[in-house]
Amino acid sequence: MSHYSCLFAMLLLVAVAVSAAPHEDITKEHAAEAAQECKTETGASDEDVQHMLHHEPTESHEGKCLRACVMKKFEIMDDAGKLSKEHALELIKAISKNDAEKEAAGADIVEKCEAVEVPEDHCDAAAAYESCFVEHMKEHGLSLSDL
Repeated sequence: MSHYSCLFAMLLLVAVAVSAAPHEDITKEHAAEAAQECKTETGASDEDVQHMLHHEPTESHEGKCLRACVMKKFEIMDDAGKLSKEHALELIKAISKNDAEKEAAGADIVEKCEAVEVPEDHCDAAAAYESCFVEHMKEHGLSLSDL
């Protein structure tokens, strides 16, 4: 469990409680805790959790729903299944660890991913956002593993 997912998922991805500033709670430990909570809520498997925490894509619908649940707990995705620009930027800021150049790339990454056409199904949307974030973060030398 050395990686965060979640888009983002993701991707990362997973929180214990939503606070006024959920980005402040984004750590690998909180991600793992949130993944366990979401596992129960979504019917995801232990394998789905591991895929998410290691930023590996999943084909299972439950695995995608796990990502959506985590993203919603961190308020990276809103209840309508859309990307929250503000919280996504905060995620990039947390990952950049005060590297001004990488932090500045956050606006570009979020803008590109916010513009992605995503399915209405929140689970599939979360997977699409995660994929977008991972792709564009790599271009700027960032990784969800840097949390």
